[in-house]
Amino acid sequence: MTQGEQHQSNSAELDDIDQKIVELLRTDGRMSFTEIAKRLEMPEATARYRVQRLLQTETIKVLAWPNPEKLGTPYVTIISLIVENSVIDTVAAVLAGEEQVRFVAITSGRFNIVIDVFFGAHTELIGFFEKLKAIPGILSYESQFILKLLKAEYKYTLS
Repeated sequence: MTQGEQHQSNSAELDDIDQKIVELLRTDGRMSFTEIAKRLEMPEATARYRVQRLLQTETIKVLAWPNPEKLGTPYVTIISLIVENSVIDTVAAVLAGEEQVRFVAITSGRFNIVIDVFFGAHTELIGFFEKLKAIPGILSYESQFILKLLKAEYKYTLS
């Protein structure tokens, strides 16, 4: 079995009803089975079964998005790193373990890793830069301080 075939066999097929349920839960992850059933004109038991199936098969995850401003970390910096090829996975794992780091991606192109760092005061960011200097394999990095966040969502299409 090729990697592409393996990927396809792990992919879930969503019918129209599943897609509508996902859209409703995107809008309100706490929406009750009763409300889902009402909006989609189906029995509550059907809505419950379908949502539970989507969750159990890990086709969807319902998550809470914390408000950084309310949690004392209103500032975000995007840091793009150039890392030695032999230690990319190791460096990414170290960065993922840092409390201030909320997003880690291994990327192609000029930078090997991109991270989002949340902090409450500029002194915390300076301290984070000191930590970066101590991680073996990081050759260089660039940071971009977010001045105004207009949109922050990952919206995947269902088709």
